[in-house]
Amino acid sequence: MSDTILIKDSTVVTANSKNEIIKDGSVLIENGEIVDVGKRVQGKAEFVIDGKNKIVFPGFINTHVHLAQGILRGLVPDNVALIEWLKDYVWPLQGSMSEDIMDISTKLTLLEMINSGTSSFIATSINARYNTDRTIENVYKSGMRAAIGKQVMDTPGYADKPQILHQGLVEDVETSFKIYEHMYRKWHSRDNRVWIWFSPRTPGAVSDELFRRIADTVREHRSGVTMHLAEVRDDIRYFASRGKSPGKFLKDLGMVGRNYVYVHGVWLNDDDMEIFAQSGTSVSHNPSSNSKLGSGVAPITRMMEKNVNVTIGTDGAPSNDDYDLVREMKLALLLQKVNSLNPQAISVFDMIKIATINGAWSMGIEQLTGSIEKGKRADIAIFNLRAPHLVPPVAPVSNLIYAGTGMDCTDLIVDGRFLKKSGKVLTVDENEVYEKSGKFAAELLSRANLKEWM
Repeated sequence: MSDTILIKDSTVVTANSKNEIIKDGSVLIENGEIVDVGKRVQGKAEFVIDGKNKIVFPGFINTHVHLAQGILRGLVPDNVALIEWLKDYVWPLQGSMSEDIMDISTKLTLLEMINSGTSSFIATSINARYNTDRTIENVYKSGMRAAIGKQVMDTPGYADKPQILHQGLVEDVETSFKIYEHMYRKWHSRDNRVWIWFSPRTPGAVSDELFRRIADTVREHRSGVTMHLAEVRDDIRYFASRGKSPGKFLKDLGMVGRNYVYVHGVWLNDDDMEIFAQSGTSVSHNPSSNSKLGSGVAPITRMMEKNVNVTIGTDGAPSNDDYDLVREMKLALLLQKVNSLNPQAISVFDMIKIATINGAWSMGIEQLTGSIEKGKRADIAIFNLRAPHLVPPVAPVSNLIYAGTGMDCTDLIVDGRFLKKSGKVLTVDENEVYEKSGKFAAELLSRANLKEWM
């Protein structure tokens, strides 16, 4: 049962169409719904949050998450390029993962996202070896909203490099589709909190025939797709060998449209951007991962000029190394400014939209969440401003994004339910995560025949 909650006398960042910020504002929540927001909110509540010295946002939306990689933090060397990083480290680790290790990796990732104010996410590359039901059960019990991408493939390679995928991650097409169908029947649209999507491996690892089959199933099921795309130059060389740009390649296969979220997009060109804008295709920007792996800086300001729906994601722990969208937003802002040599290239308010309503739109849930407005579900993150790095409180929105971190989050509410309350996560067992993560990480290194690198 959802609490009746009143958040009073706070700075409320609505992320609505007018970009309204309400100072000394309040939000009233009943039965999981925002029933009033503004300066003069009336109503009684079972639980009242004094919003003085706090700032209220819509719950953040992370559009690229590897649940299997939470436990890989620190297991992969820092200074490795993408293909080697995947082939020699990440894939052997994930391909050696047991169901119990995946269980704790999922819980660790969920714990970090909840702790830092993320209410919804898109999960990629869910493999059969992970026990899909157990993984989704963890997501569902966490209280978060999520689109869960079932991995599909028919070639164990990457771009123009065949046969490099670790054998432990290889699945045949029919097995992948059988598991997807099971996941879809059991979980899709459950309580408006879980949706089942496809997560094809990259072009070069998926045949044209399989892409068309995925597109047909997405239309039939009103599902979605998330996929890595144009992350590094190797990707563009593959598309060039096919005589097309990434956007044209996908358009010709029917793989563009609403609920298609392509991740990275570092090497997209103007033609690709126009195809994505016209079709309603979204791009998930992952600046920390692109920076650490030396992939490049995605031209998101150019995408925005062309009306592409740009969102933001953290990627996974070996390439970020966190799941904190506040930190991710700051880096995204700084990279666009320095890459364009223009301090006006992008604003904090642009970035808030990217991390909230744009993310909701990409998931097809913008009528439910993504902004603080009357009639929407109550997905709300509350951050403390009474901290040395966030005062003086003259520009609290800018201060939080540029000087804060997700750890400044005190409360997270999803669907009117507290997932984090007064600094304590309620829906994931922190003690279990802390007690098991180190042991399972060591076990995973041994299973993958790898050693600690430092």
